[in-house]
Formats: sequence, structure tokens, C-alpha cells
Amino acid sequence: MGMRVTPQALNTMDERNLWDDPIRRYVLPAAADREPVWHTHPEARRDSLRETEMSVVEGLVWRYPTKALIELAASCPLYCGHCTRMDLVGPDVPAVTKRRLGLRLNERLDGIFSFLAATPSIRDVVISGGDISNVSPELLEAFVTRLLAISHIRSFRLATKAVVALPQYFFQDSVLRTLERIARRARSANVDMAVHTHSNHVASITPLVCEAAARLYDVGIPVIRNQGVLMRTINDSAAALLDLCFALLDACRITPYYFYQCDMIPHGEHWRISLHQAQQIQSEIMGYLPGFATPRIVCDVPCLGKRWVHQAESYDRVLGISYWSKNYWTTIDNLDEVAPTQHKYLYFDPIVELPPDGQRYWELKQERDGLVGLAGVGGASNRQPLARAEDHDGHNQKQGPWRIR
Repeated sequence: MGMRVTPQALNTMDERNLWDDPIRRYVLPAAADREPVWHTHPEARRDSLRETEMSVVEGLVWRYPTKALIELAASCPLYCGHCTRMDLVGPDVPAVTKRRLGLRLNERLDGIFSFLAATPSIRDVVISGGDISNVSPELLEAFVTRLLAISHIRSFRLATKAVVALPQYFFQDSVLRTLERIARRARSANVDMAVHTHSNHVASITPLVCEAAARLYDVGIPVIRNQGVLMRTINDSAAALLDLCFALLDACRITPYYFYQCDMIPHGEHWRISLHQAQQIQSEIMGYLPGFATPRIVCDVPCLGKRWVHQAESYDRVLGISYWSKNYWTTIDNLDEVAPTQHKYLYFDPIVELPPDGQRYWELKQERDGLVGLAGVGGASNRQPLARAEDHDGHNQKQGPWRIR
């Protein structure tokens, strides 16, 4: 990722101990933060969720039967090092040439709306990117107006980190008036609307954030929800998550929604925690918050989608491999083969968190696959996955392949 940091984000960091500051650790990551050996998992990819493969037209990702993601922008007000869309969002950097949206904007939008109009099973749309705050208010309003004309679209969500990272954006009259008109049109069309934002630590919840949320509610936004990422040394405890959730809920009226396992991106192992740790944290936060504001901790399994962390069908904690099932068809499934529900999809714990036998397995696997040293792992992040479930001799054999098309 390139670096882009807002004054708001800087002002939430502790300058007396900047190195250990939780906001600094994901907004201004340093090479020295990385795991010295297993800095990249062998199965990591820049497009960790395979969204490019699941794009039905440029800018429209269809991962779930009734829901779709629209990549309206390719930039954000602030760049997080753990970005799940790191292969698209932000400028090129010396080591990485980013994927680009190639079509002209009007052509891309025409393709998106043509597909949506012709696909009545899609009823819920996330408008993201990137970040909708990096789209002009005029374009956003025109886009939503066109979206509301499709009768089978029953809900949409505006995804913006700016509520937390650049709250001043929502102090502008032009932005607020635009959102007021959008909210009014959604109500008139009887279509549900929400704003989703992104905060990972209680330090990011400031009076300006709460003021921005209040102004959004004042212009008719029905609900604001938070989707965070669960990250080692930043918020990897029940206490840290509860502090954040109570601040969101009590001070800002922002509803805690999801905390994702950090995605399997290159050089990101110092942020990731094991599935077992995530399951433990989910259990420990239960009972403290109202039910509607108790966040679910989810694992975004490649080629599958979000799953609650307790939904893994089996889990080898020695090798750090969990097995998950799919209950629907997606665009990467081959309709000529058996149903996707008969396959198992794999997710991998960070190797540094494994016991010695598990770490040794991955060392031997590296040697077997002919990778020379771990420094080359990140450079292989766009290749096909190494692991198939049947590769793991003695561990959950014959589970079926982790298939990529």
C-alpha cells in the first residue's frame, strides 16, 4: 500500500510511544513490524479474497447469491496496511503495480447497472471501493438515484472510513445535503439504507467522530455500523474490543457489526491471529453488549465468503488449517461439476502461531515446493494456491481441493 494519513489519524496516536501505538501499527506500518521469518504465508495473495475472479463486470463483485459489491472508487482518505483490496486501491508503489479499472467511468457504470437490472436475485448492494468519500457528492447521488430505479434492489450500504479517519468531510454542507436527499429518496422507495465505517481501536473514537455521526443521523441516515479487523497487538483481546464497542455505541451511536480476521495478504502475518484465538475472543465478549450491538467475529474464507469463526467444519490446530463449506453457488463454481457444498475451502493460521510440529511442516513444504528461502514467498502472491486439502498427509485427508478458477 501507498501511505496516506489524515491529521485525524495522526492526532489519535500517542507521540510519547509512537512505536507501540495501535493506530500507528496499521496506518504507518514499518518493515521492522513484520515477522522476521514468516512475514508472508505461502498461501497469501494480494487479491486475498479472489475478488477479481468473482467480478462479473468491471467494478461489480458478486460473491453471494443476493448481495454484490460495487467498486465505485479506487482510493481512500486513509490507507491501511492490512487493506483487503490492496491489489486495487491506492497508487502503484515500487514493489507493486496495482490492478486498474480500465473502462471509462460511464462505460463501467453502464455495465454495472445493466448486470444489476438483469439479475433479480441481487437485492442488496454495498457501494465501496475504495471509499465513497473519495467520490464527488454529485456522482454518488446520481449513482444511488439510478440504483433505486431497479425495483429488486431492497437495500444498499455506503462504505466509508471517513467517519472515523476524516470526520470533517461530513461537516460540509454540500455533502450533508447530498446525503439528506439520498436518504429521503431511499425512504420514498422503501429501500433500506445504512452507512458502514471502519474503526479498529478505541483511540480512534474522538469527539469529532461522534459529531460526524450525529450530523449523519440529523440528515436522515437510519443507521451507522462499524466493521473492524481483528489484529494482533492492536485489538486482539476481549477487553480491547469491548472498549471500542462501548465507545462506538455509547458516545457515537455507531452499532458494532463485524470484526474480520485479518486477510491473508503478503507481509501481513504480524497482524493476523489464529482462528482459535478469534473463537476465544468471540466467546469472551458475549453477554456484555446488547444483542443487536454484539459484533460477530468472522473469517472471510477465500473463494467462499464470510463465515462466523465458530462455523469451521474441522480445524487442525497443529498445521493451522481450517476447513469450511459453501451452501450456495458463486461465479467461480463450475456448474458441470458436483455442488460446491461437497467441497471444502481452506483458511490458514499464521505460521508463527503454530506449535513446533506445525511450523516444521510448513518448512518442509517450502522445501518440497522448491521455494528458495522465505524472502521469495511474497513475490509469489499472485500464483495459484499451493495447498489442497488432500496434501496434508495424516491431517483431514480427502477433503477435496481448494479450487480456484
